[in-house]
Amino acid sequence: MGNPIVTGTSTGDTVSVQIDLFRYPIRYIKVYLGGDLVGTFHPISDFHLRNPEGRPVKVALVFADGDKHETVLMGGKGRRTHHNHDFQPGDILVACDNFGDFPPPGYMGHAALVLNNRDIIEATTSMPQIRVSTIREFVEIHPKYVHLRCRDSWAAHEATAFAYEYLQMYNDNLNTGEDVPPFSFSPLVPLNDPYHSIYCSKLVWLCYYYGAGVELENDFFLYSPEDLSTLENDGRFEVIYKHPEFEFKLNT
Repeated sequence: MGNPIVTGTSTGDTVSVQIDLFRYPIRYIKVYLGGDLVGTFHPISDFHLRNPEGRPVKVALVFADGDKHETVLMGGKGRRTHHNHDFQPGDILVACDNFGDFPPPGYMGHAALVLNNRDIIEATTSMPQIRVSTIREFVEIHPKYVHLRCRDSWAAHEATAFAYEYLQMYNDNLNTGEDVPPFSFSPLVPLNDPYHSIYCSKLVWLCYYYGAGVELENDFFLYSPEDLSTLENDGRFEVIYKHPEFEFKLNT
């Protein structure tokens, strides 16, 4: 037998995965933590996945001819991560780290809006680019995060209602073959344009802007996760939780 297509090693809470891209024409990769989908990615040769609970890591490779190969790896130290704070609709999660720690924490980050005590809505680079994921998935992939809550419960409710409507619009467009809005950081698209670009922190901005009439302050042409993190100094919001190592190194 030859070398395996997918191999993995575990160090502490992190699973390192290596994929042989040279022998196989891989179309895309799906990564699962336990039964939860982490994401769908273009072919990458290696990545790191935080797995503090030691859940099985499944890597599904889809080849150019449509065939599929699945490998299940184990990792982590088998301990649980406890999050003793509650989650409410309209809450905002902002991480200063990224999947696989690339780029390093503090330079890009990720953000999502809480829909209920289990789910979030987020915009990602992989399809579908606007999706519902779990809070558990977010905090396990992005442990260095801040959890913010709007003090106006009506505004939080209305932002969440808009999020559901926006997701439905996106899914309806996908069903007709339209990728609207596309994931894009284009500086040519105004922040308040919901149809011609989307990214994670812009999604949160749009939900509060159109859903609740709340405009979140933006200092540059893009509204980044770092901009969202400044809401901890905005009297309209309160900090529910903040990881002790949460920090952005650049004002973007």
